Amino acid sequence: MRAFVTGGTGFIGSHLVELLVDRGYHVTCTVRKTSNLQWLQPLLAEKLPAVQLVTADLCDSDTGIPSLQGVDLVFHLAGLTKAPNRDAYDRANAQATKRLIEACVDADGELDRFLYCSSLAASGPSADGEQILEDTEPDPLTDYGQSKLKGELIAREYANQLPITIIRPPAVYGPRDTEIFLFFQFVRKGIMPLIGNPKRQLSLVYVKDLVNGMYTSAVADRAVGETYFLTDGMVHSWLEVAQTIASELKERPFKLKVPFLLLDVVSIVAELAAKLTRQTATLNRQKMLDLKQQFWICDTTKAAKQIDYHPAYPLAKGIEETARWYFEHGWL
Repeated sequence: MRAFVTGGTGFIGSHLVELLVDRGYHVTCTVRKTSNLQWLQPLLAEKLPAVQLVTADLCDSDTGIPSLQGVDLVFHLAGLTKAPNRDAYDRANAQATKRLIEACVDADGELDRFLYCSSLAASGPSADGEQILEDTEPDPLTDYGQSKLKGELIAREYANQLPITIIRPPAVYGPRDTEIFLFFQFVRKGIMPLIGNPKRQLSLVYVKDLVNGMYTSAVADRAVGETYFLTDGMVHSWLEVAQTIASELKERPFKLKVPFLLLDVVSIVAELAAKLTRQTATLNRQKMLDLKQQFWICDTTKAAKQIDYHPAYPLAKGIEETARWYFEHGWL
């Protein structure tokens, strides 16, 4: 059995590669010359013949795509979550997807599944507090969300030529994640930053639940042509997440309220600085637009019914395992 994974060196992708190896797959991962291989090093150090790295840049039309002959499953996770402009997002998240799909079609193989990892951002937030469903009309807020939706639409154009499944994760956390780690750091130092209204709601998924759900959907005949949200099955508030982290770390941090107005100013300054240094600002006005939304929530009932997706990690268990990993690896 053979699997082809883009984005396999990343946070989510590295967990997926490990799962596939455990399931007996020979996994080919695309990497770029600048890719950080740290999360795949344990597998590479064992010199497992099940893991192969190939250099490829899907964003570069002058670069060839490795052969997909004999591949059973393709997982397309590579893309940009941070880019300087809309064109850069489109190249990485939409046009790169088209190049890979066309390579799958040209391979004329017996591909069992092409799985495209999209995002809740492609749907946009809930306007009324009701959990978003897969068939809710998409209304992405940002260039990132729009580019992921374009990737979905491109994938669907080839649905009569390839068995395609689309996964839309919400916010993902777990071992190796650097974003939620920042919050762990603050809490560990005795500060609980509460940005804007701490009762804002969001869906979450622990990374191991997500990759298990991805694999399940990739091998389920029922999932062909379908789109799924994969979450932990609950709706959380930002305050609940913060309190769960504090409880796990056995800290009683000072609650620091951070108004959106302050972050708006910071985001504008960060954008100006990024232009001067030709970098991409992590906190920018589009990110602020995301942060201000009251309801980033979606429903995972469809996945439960159609592919028997049942997450194993409620928030407390996921935070506990994530904290343990941070401590064991010297991050905290």
